[in-house]
Amino acid sequence: MKILILKKEKTLFEIEGYAVFLPSSKGKFEILNNHCSMISMISSGIIKIYSSFLIKNYQNYDNDINISYNNNTTIIKVKINYGFLNFKKNILTILL
Repeated sequence: MKILILKKEKTLFEIEGYAVFLPSSKGKFEILNNHCSMISMISSGIIKIYSSFLIKNYQNYDNDINISYNNNTTIIKVKINYGFLNFKKNILTILL
């Protein structure tokens, strides 16, 4: 799935991923490839994105993104206060 994280009218992050864990008021939930379409509010916490792609030369100006690697998997953690998501046609858009 394509994952876009937008903040203040700019693209903070864009990557292909296969799993995303998101915080909500009821706990965490997960979105996988080909999930049904949905719109949801997300709460304060950490978004975790799992991808098979290696990320090179990423500049983290906000210090709220952490990138790590484990067994050919890229794990991206984004600290957020709140936001909204839209998932449709295998594209996840997160507005912070």
